This record gives sequence, C-alpha cells and structure tokens, in this order.
Amino acid sequence: MGKRTWLIITLVIAVIFIGYGYTKHVETTQYYNNAMTAGRQAISDANYHQAENHFRNALKKRPNDSVANANLQQLEEYQKGLAAIKSQNYSEAIANFKKVTKVDNGSQMLLLRAVSKEIELKEVVHELKIFNKTYKRAKVLATNYEYTASNTKLAVILGYGNITQFYYQDIRKKAQNLEHSNNQVLARLGYNVSSADEASEKKTATDILPTISSHRGSSSSISSRKITKAQIKQARKAIASQGIDVKAFSDADVEEVIEHAREQNMTVSEIAREFK
Repeated sequence: MGKRTWLIITLVIAVIFIGYGYTKHVETTQYYNNAMTAGRQAISDANYHQAENHFRNALKKRPNDSVANANLQQLEEYQKGLAAIKSQNYSEAIANFKKVTKVDNGSQMLLLRAVSKEIELKEVVHELKIFNKTYKRAKVLATNYEYTASNTKLAVILGYGNITQFYYQDIRKKAQNLEHSNNQVLARLGYNVSSADEASEKKTATDILPTISSHRGSSSSISSRKITKAQIKQARKAIASQGIDVKAFSDADVEEVIEHAREQNMTVSEIAREFK
C-alpha cells in the first residue's frame, strides 16, 4: 500500500479513537453529574447513608474530585454527630457538627443543618447544667423535709418550655419522680398538691385545644389529650417519613413527640425534623 493509503488508514484510526475518547468522556461526565445530583437529593431527604453511596459512585468516575470528597467528609462528621446525640454525648456532637461547617466545597444544606444543631445543642448543654444543679438542690431540700421548697426548685425544670424534647428525658424523669415523692408526703400531711407537669398540660390545653363549653368539667379537657395506640402508630409513620430510624423510639418517646407537637401547635413531622 502506498503512503497515501497509510495516511488515510492512520487518519481513520485517529478519528475512531478520538470519537471513542469523547464518548467515554461524555458518559463519565453524565454518570458523575447524575451521582452528584442524587447525592444532594438524598441529603435533602435526610437519607445520609444513601447520599454517601451516591458520592462514592461519583468518585469512581472522578477519584480526586474535591466536591464529592468534601460531601463525604461532611456526611461522616454529621452522622457521627447524630450518633453522639443518641448516646447523649452532646459535647462530642457539637464538635462533630462544628467540623462539618469547616469543610470547604461541601453541601450548603448540611452546613446549615450542622450550624442549627450546634446552636441547639449549645443551649441544651447550658440548660442541662442548670437543671442538674437545680435537681441536686431540690434533692437536698427534700432530704431536709422541705418538700414545698423542693417542688419550687423542680418547677424550674418541669416548667421549661422544651422539657419534653428527648434531650431532657433523663432529667425530666428524675424531676418527675422526686416531685411525685414530695407530693405523696405533702398529701399525707394534708396539703392539696399538683405537679408542675399537670399545671403545664392544663395551660397548653387552654392555649391550643378548642374552647370547651362551660358546662363541661375539667376532666373532659384532660381526657381529650389522651394518646391512643392508633395515634402512636401514625406518629411513627410521620417520624419515619423524615428519614429517622423510628425503631430507636419507644412508645413513651413517641408519646412525648406527640405531646410536644401539641404544645408547639405543630405536626409530628415538623417536630421530627428537629431530630435530624
């Protein structure tokens, strides 16, 4: 074959390889873009494990991509923060969420959620310090037979607007138990007593529930707030719809979420977003 023929063959081969390379580049770019879009959507839906998988798929096509790596780094720290919350290690959770905000080129949505969690948890840590100190003082007062004074201290805890949030479940339970013990003694001594929780519930019922005709007794208002098994089941579905592992919630936890939703005049789904 002549030089002209070889030249034509060479050109054809070159065109084929260039075309293949271009097609491959387009496919790689499309795969990467689809994986990144899916990852961002998964973050929006709070499906963090799924989001991780999508960003890892993006890295298969672009192993050194700074944006995909940044998103993965944020997701790792954010999920560590959520795990620390479940373990009630709030200081560690704050540190994790702070790391999320320090990552460059990552998810703006995760950054905003991390900032929100950090602010929220700082308040929780602050309040818990106050509540634990207050509870210890109330315990001392009860030991010294000053039951009314003890209950006054406990009212600081039990009357707190966000006390039904799961962050405060331990201190709330301890305060309720001590108040109940105090009230039993006071009742035996002839005093007419009521708990801070009951007072709070009555106030909430007045503020939120529809006005009840004057001929109805107070017992009607209280019974209307009873939580049924069907309501708990429906609430679990609402919590799960926010991408939260509802198996970690006992029925008592779900009841607290429902009551908190009632107190805030919000839906269970809206309250559940606080756990993300």
